[in-house]
Amino acid sequence: MDFEAPVDAWYVYVATAIISVALAGLALGVSTGPPPDAPQASNTIEGATGSEYTASAFYDHDADVVTIDRRTITMENEHGTTHSSLSYGVVVPVNGHERLENLVYGSSFDDEYGDELADPNTHAFETFTEEVEDAFDDNTGEPLAADGELRARQIVVDAGIDELEPLTEEAEVEVTETASLPGEPRIRGENVREVELRYEGLEDRAVEFSVEGEYAGWGSYDEDDGETFEDGSGAIQLEINSGTANQPAAEPVEFDVEFAEDGELTAETWASDDLEIGDVQTWDNEIEREVEFDHDHPILGLNDGGNYYVTLVIV
Repeated sequence: MDFEAPVDAWYVYVATAIISVALAGLALGVSTGPPPDAPQASNTIEGATGSEYTASAFYDHDADVVTIDRRTITMENEHGTTHSSLSYGVVVPVNGHERLENLVYGSSFDDEYGDELADPNTHAFETFTEEVEDAFDDNTGEPLAADGELRARQIVVDAGIDELEPLTEEAEVEVTETASLPGEPRIRGENVREVELRYEGLEDRAVEFSVEGEYAGWGSYDEDDGETFEDGSGAIQLEINSGTANQPAAEPVEFDVEFAEDGELTAETWASDDLEIGDVQTWDNEIEREVEFDHDHPILGLNDGGNYYVTLVIV
């Protein structure tokens, strides 16, 4: 009996083996894992945003890329892409913004913005909101490389945690030079030849200084000058002289100082009608400063207690 297989059968066997190996390799290369769970990520974020107080939440995930666009979150990996919506407002992805990242990881506002809190001319909460807006502009709608953990923290801050100290300024007016009426020194005595305004305070303060009154002999005078004190200090001198007759002013001298409005510098007026020789008249002023916040910006909320809040996220 002949048990040898036909030659054609060997070809069939080899071909079948090759196809089987190829199919097995294809099966091993096919991805079978699940896509990321975007709804669970949004639930995690809302665990922080749903609180009236500072609150944190985190979620371990397997997304390679996460995109947060205002009220939506998109997560993707090699197995697919999923989307979910947020119910409690706009959140801000802060990847790449160090101080905001530190806040998400649990650092306190005082620790991160201590320099601004200690600076009387810088408002810490204003600086914070500017940095949050920068992070919002940089990251919103942008695919961000994920590291396997999503963290969210709602930050609640009283805007009154910091105040700008008021601006202060001062000035004084004095008769700095005297003269007698020509030809009548013993009859008329000493009279006013020069009046000086001295200013100390605010940079770029524009000031107009004027004096008026009667000459020691006859007639009236009216002198004025103005200057912008770019470095915050300086003086203006006004000479009182009737020209060819060289008359000085009789006492008292009436003066007027006008401080111009410019940005946070308020318009002010200081006047007197009784400046005499030997007098030094003084004036001081405080300008209160307040910071206005954009209540309409979608990232910043205001609760019933008057505190501002914002939700920061690291993907």
